Amino acid sequence: MIEESTVNILLEQKVDEVPWTIQQTFLGIFLTLVPWVTLSIVLTSFRGPTLPTTPLPAKVDIINAVITFIVSVIVEGAFLIAPFYFANHALRFVAHRGSQVLRALGFRGFRPASTLSWIVLLFLAFLVINVLYQDVINILHLHLQTNDQLILQESKRAPLTTYATLLAAVFIAPICEEIFFRGFVFAGFLRSMPLVWAIILSALLFAVAHADPGSFAVLFFIGLALAFLRWRTQSLWPGILLHLLNNGVSALLIVLTMVGIVRS
Repeated sequence: MIEESTVNILLEQKVDEVPWTIQQTFLGIFLTLVPWVTLSIVLTSFRGPTLPTTPLPAKVDIINAVITFIVSVIVEGAFLIAPFYFANHALRFVAHRGSQVLRALGFRGFRPASTLSWIVLLFLAFLVINVLYQDVINILHLHLQTNDQLILQESKRAPLTTYATLLAAVFIAPICEEIFFRGFVFAGFLRSMPLVWAIILSALLFAVAHADPGSFAVLFFIGLALAFLRWRTQSLWPGILLHLLNNGVSALLIVLTMVGIVRS
């Protein structure tokens, strides 16, 4: 059995050299994203050109909210299957396997001072990109509808269900998606790809997986930034924090719009 100290030394020498192969990385991507994208397309095909506008009764809205949150947790949790399966399989003969699996997926310490600067800088970049993107849409009169706009429309009909959706987006999605896209996919790509291509391809998959054509460009930029942050800090925690911050601010703006403090 491999000693834990030996594994730690190897991980410290090259922290991005993960134990799963590039072939396993692509297999994990296929088994995770193909069902997810297929499900998104099917659900979209059942959605009519316009959303229903009749408000749901309170009891129905509460039931829908509970179901929505549970389904969201299950769907986001599916992103964890491939990372933990392949990491566990690769480290099956290692002592203290659980802690080593988490470490391989990126759950490591980081330097708070310098990392906080990167998180603030990248978050400000997200805000600027969003503003510029909206300006481009308005100037070119593009008929693009983002998921945030769909959520706002749905909030008029089912506010409690909307809150459940936002709750999952803020506290569940950042953890599950960072483990899959940056802890598993990006790190797996680095085994056989140059850094730039690993960042670009992982960001592309991240944007495609959201099934949000209206926000594709913004999601792609966010994916680039999160992959860069994962590489720069050698830890998954900063990306989770930045992802949570971004989703949290977006959710807050939606809530403020729902209660009439912010105009849509």
